[in-house]
Amino acid sequence: MAPALRLANFFVNDTQYVFSSLHTWGWITIILGVIELTAAFSLFAGGIYGRLIGIAAATLGAIGALLDVGGAHPWWSLGIFAICLVCIHGLVVLGEPEEV
Repeated sequence: MAPALRLANFFVNDTQYVFSSLHTWGWITIILGVIELTAAFSLFAGGIYGRLIGIAAATLGAIGALLDVGGAHPWWSLGIFAICLVCIHGLVVLGEPEEV
């Protein structure tokens, strides 16, 4: 079980959260991971579900990377942004006939 679920008080002690606790974020992370895992299997099988979830996840990753450009590691954020764009492009054109 993830440490955020089992040992949440160890990391935050008496911290008060505005929206939710560390337990909630741990469960959200696990649920999103399961959704992305099912999308990966769908993508390997050629399903549209995997493409849509992959595009959505890569889009959110790209937005998150751009929001973090002003942080401590701006080049890392730009690299992650570029990888997300390549993933989005690959998922959008997946299965398109090649023009010669």
